[in-house]
Amino acid sequence: MRTENYNPSILEVDFARAFHEMSSQLSNHITGGKVVEVKSYPHLDNPQLTYRIKDEEGDLHEIVVQIIQRPDHFIS
Repeated sequence: MRTENYNPSILEVDFARAFHEMSSQLSNHITGGKVVEVKSYPHLDNPQLTYRIKDEEGDLHEIVVQIIQRPDHFIS
């Protein structure tokens, strides 16, 4: 696949959408917490997802996942 546009690339957008679609499955892998909200920003230069997680004490936490594709010339 030849990538001509990295801002954002098709691969970055696809990964961001896939992560968003799999969000409900993440709660099963988080010890003592549950994903209660996900905000997706797939069309940013580097797509982002913000996960809100509620822990067992009721406190809210945020985790930000940023998707970055390295340009082909950086990969050996």
